Amino acid sequence: MPGRFSLGKDADSLRESFPWLQVPDGYRARYNISPGQAIGVVTNEAPKQLDFLTWGLIPSWSKGVKMTKFLVNARAESVSTRLSFKSSFRRRRCLVFADGYYEWVKEKGRREKIPFYVQLRSRAIFAFAGIWDSWLSIDGSEIKSCCIITTDPNELVGEIHHRMGVILDQEDFDIWLQSGEAHPDELLDLLRPYPAEKMRYQEVSTYVTKKENDGEACIQPV
Repeated sequence: MPGRFSLGKDADSLRESFPWLQVPDGYRARYNISPGQAIGVVTNEAPKQLDFLTWGLIPSWSKGVKMTKFLVNARAESVSTRLSFKSSFRRRRCLVFADGYYEWVKEKGRREKIPFYVQLRSRAIFAFAGIWDSWLSIDGSEIKSCCIITTDPNELVGEIHHRMGVILDQEDFDIWLQSGEAHPDELLDLLRPYPAEKMRYQEVSTYVTKKENDGEACIQPV
């Protein structure tokens, strides 16, 4: 949808894929990134710097952080109109870097759901379209948070799930990360399914199902 994803490439691989990207020393590869955790993003506020935002949007006007668990994803069909998202969609957008994500499927005759790992055929790093916001607590501390935009699946992903994250082409990064307020129609044109022929998926071990587990074992094919 995605509800978990990986960014298992090291800092040098990130810089090789995106030469303009400034990667901080604190970056580390991860294979089982879950909602509520800090994730690597580039915002339109600092479009060349990898930053770490909480995954689960907390709108600036909200009264607390509890609602963040409901705002892990934003639907492309309503991101420009829904109160929780529309201001961020116009003014605060981001790239969420990943090299794959997971979907769980219930198969007949098997007790637990089966995890599948979805990635590009090239196995390259890619960027989901995301939005972000900044929330101030009563004690004045700031939490920057984000969520991933989803759309209808392509033919391949549709075999395992009814939604997929919006994967942006690199040529569209500048449009998505433009500063200030953008026209919704220009942005909505980018929220389309990624071509099926450029993607692949495979079954992986249920080791990844436990969110505390990390490491390359999460993406090993069954």
